[in-house]
Amino acid sequence: MENRHAEIFENFFLPKNDYSALPTSAGLILFADDGDKPIQLITAANIRNTVKNKLTEQTEKTKRTDLTEITAKIYYSPCQCKFRLAIKYFSAVKKIFRENYRDHIVFVQPLFIKINFADTMPFFAITKKPAFKTGENFLGPFPSQKSATDFLKAIQDAFRLCKRPDIANNSETVKSCPYLQMDSCSGLCAGRISSDEYRQITKNAFLAGVNPSGELDTLNRQMAESAKNLNFERAAELKKKIEKLSVLRKQTYRWTSDVETLKIVHIDKSAKIKQKGVRAKKQTLAAFVMNFFDIIDLGDFCDDEQDKISQAVDIALCRFKNDFDENEMLERFSIISYFLYRTGSTGVWQKAVIG
Repeated sequence: MENRHAEIFENFFLPKNDYSALPTSAGLILFADDGDKPIQLITAANIRNTVKNKLTEQTEKTKRTDLTEITAKIYYSPCQCKFRLAIKYFSAVKKIFRENYRDHIVFVQPLFIKINFADTMPFFAITKKPAFKTGENFLGPFPSQKSATDFLKAIQDAFRLCKRPDIANNSETVKSCPYLQMDSCSGLCAGRISSDEYRQITKNAFLAGVNPSGELDTLNRQMAESAKNLNFERAAELKKKIEKLSVLRKQTYRWTSDVETLKIVHIDKSAKIKQKGVRAKKQTLAAFVMNFFDIIDLGDFCDDEQDKISQAVDIALCRFKNDFDENEMLERFSIISYFLYRTGSTGVWQKAVIG
């Protein structure tokens, strides 16, 4: 196995060998020809069954590639944890197919909402690619264009933000702005508030997007206090704001946060291991911490080592790297986003709370 495939995979198998030598666990498989060139790279729920099915001669013509005549060697690595397997596949694709790796993997495209508080007139906008330039902040991720649009509309309406920044700086066109005419914005372009006041409003809106529950709790207390003091007009205004922001409590936005500070912990089942003197195998758990910039695989722990897992997680949450290539960061976070929003994700996924 003195080739680059041997650096990626733990084992190899020759098609002429007995299939019983292959494990029945999930894992990563590469079919290679007699020149060791890659034919097909796949993940499998059962390595043995998948290899056997792929190398069974086809009795009828199908669109499926017939691997029986061209496969000379199979490389494989068992991996029971689904998230770890996805990361292994991503890494293997890049190493094996190099500049053509994007032809062999599909990336989920999460969306984000950006704002630059250093701008003269800060405004929120939807983007696919966070760049983290000076002054820029991002809310996200969002699983779809609709979810991002609905989120943006909610904070724009609740905080009376400008929806037409493209005409706000033109004294002639701003007069025709329908939002200004309907009094549904703060009126910065008309001089109703100062730039500093508007910038603070956008910062408050950003914080509400990061922690909707906290903002709504505060608004509910303020509404109750206003009603108690017979200030019913103020109470009515707060009620409308609460109604507009309530959409942010939807499950769709459970992962939405300040992208730069978002940290996630994932724990899932991994392999079962033999125990000395005990017939039954012991379940292990795979643990990960991740943010937008990095994924840290903490390895496997026995399922009764909860204290060790907690300690490892706490340490890892303070040592993320952020020096990756921008495209690689987006691709890694694409994999994370797929698991965050997929139906029936296994294991535990939760936002990390430090301290």
